[in-house]
Formats: sequence, C-alpha cells, structure tokens
Amino acid sequence: MTEDETLRAVRDAWAETLAVDPDDVPTDTGFFEAGGNSLLLVMLSEQLAEAVGRPLPVADLFQHPTVRAQAEFLAEDR
Repeated sequence: MTEDETLRAVRDAWAETLAVDPDDVPTDTGFFEAGGNSLLLVMLSEQLAEAVGRPLPVADLFQHPTVRAQAEFLAEDR
C-alpha cells in the first residue's frame, strides 16, 4: 500500500466511524476534536486493523491522534 493509499484508507475509516463524507475528514485534527469519542475510537481501531490485516491497539491511536499521524504510523510499521 502506498503512502497515499494508506492516508486514504485511514481517512475512509474515520469517515465511516464518524458518519461523515471522507472529504469532510480533516487530516491534521485530532479524532476527539473531529467529533469522535472513546467508543468510536475502539470502532476505528477495529476498522483500521481490518484494513491493514493485523491488530491495532487503541493505545496506538491515542499516540497518533490525527489521520496523517495514523497513516504515517501504519506506513512505518509495515
């Protein structure tokens, strides 16, 4: 998966989790500031884990709170 594809996958997962259009998902705003909550963060973790094909602990999402940070983390972790 390229860096752009990873960013798109993370943005799409956020959009589905937050029930918004992917174009409305900010790349440099924290998940909670974008309208998320702790339950939605768990759901996001599950969606991203499915997208990348491996478990993704919620703690990693706390440490990387934005779309861009999560995409970079997932790209580095491959």
